[in-house]
Amino acid sequence: MKVERKFKAIKIGLMRSEQFGLLRGVAMHGKTILTTDVPTAATDGRDCWFNPDFLFNQISNGDKGIAYVMVHEWLHKAGMHMVTYQNLKERNPMLTNMAADYWNNDKIELADPNHLLTEMPQDADGKPIGLHDIKYRDWTIKRIFNDLLENNEGGKGGGFDEHDWDGAKELTKEQAKELKKDVTEAIRQGIHAGKRAGAGGLRDALGLEELITPKVDWRDALRMFMNSTCRKKERSSWRRPNRRYLHQDIVMPTLEGNSINEVVIARDTSGSMYGDRLTKVTSEMVGLAQNLNINKIHMIDWDGEVENHEIYTNDSFKNAPELRTAHGGGGTDPTCVSDYLSKNSIKPDCVVVLTDGEIGSWGNWTSPVLWAIANNRNITAPVGKTINIE
Repeated sequence: MKVERKFKAIKIGLMRSEQFGLLRGVAMHGKTILTTDVPTAATDGRDCWFNPDFLFNQISNGDKGIAYVMVHEWLHKAGMHMVTYQNLKERNPMLTNMAADYWNNDKIELADPNHLLTEMPQDADGKPIGLHDIKYRDWTIKRIFNDLLENNEGGKGGGFDEHDWDGAKELTKEQAKELKKDVTEAIRQGIHAGKRAGAGGLRDALGLEELITPKVDWRDALRMFMNSTCRKKERSSWRRPNRRYLHQDIVMPTLEGNSINEVVIARDTSGSMYGDRLTKVTSEMVGLAQNLNINKIHMIDWDGEVENHEIYTNDSFKNAPELRTAHGGGGTDPTCVSDYLSKNSIKPDCVVVLTDGEIGSWGNWTSPVLWAIANNRNITAPVGKTINIE
């Protein structure tokens, strides 16, 4: 009973704190269970289990170490790690655990840099028993995972908690969707309550706003961009009167259309693209043709210059032999594409440039241009619209 009261007091203190108060909704979501059924602590993304013997007998730095473990589990829930990274777990469970722990622990260090409430838990000899490396600050979990994989860190291990991947995997698609909705709402409630606290509200040192900010589905963004910039008007419809004439009390039909006339799809085939990035952008080119009705497609491969130019109909593009044969491998200069279009009087409704964005000059475009960038760096083109497909 004493242990339960102590645990509850630490939890309430965190929920009321400036550093971690925005996590109060997540902390209250799901069940919190004190049990010796887990070696240390664990979560399946909804419920949390804490071993009281580990917390109160094996952690030598007391309340701060215990608080660290609590926040760590809450961040697994807030980030939806057990559901979101099942694919990484299938590749390498140890590295996925490590990547998620590095991400969590740096969030805690950022929120409480002076260790007023939390401190990395320590064993009986005073040694930290968690993972932290400032190198991974602001990295995504996938990027951390890839770095660990490349540096052969699989045998390093570490961390102080268990990750119930199997429990999360048992969720149906609908249950996982409902869980994400519930956790998102729990984060929103915590942020809303935090904004009401004090004159300026609680600071979002954990980056929770970013977790619940809707991420743009680039496929939808691509379709929206193309539909808004290059939709061919084909037929009249009385379903929506033309607003240009309404002020004159004249009712005219609105033109509607379902096809796009002419599009340039420019694939970056420079040296930095070869491998996964080239495969990714090529598959998305096919998806583009499958999802949109385009009358004429210019497929251009480019690096430091235009290496190949083929013209297809929408149907023939889906099985175009050039999709499997990339021409290039040199430097990266998309100005060669804009210059090429001008020189050859090609005036498409829009241009879609698929690239890793690792370029210096972006070109001068006379048609609307959409940059679909396959890169885990945050790159935004200074011209046109940018979406990220990494």
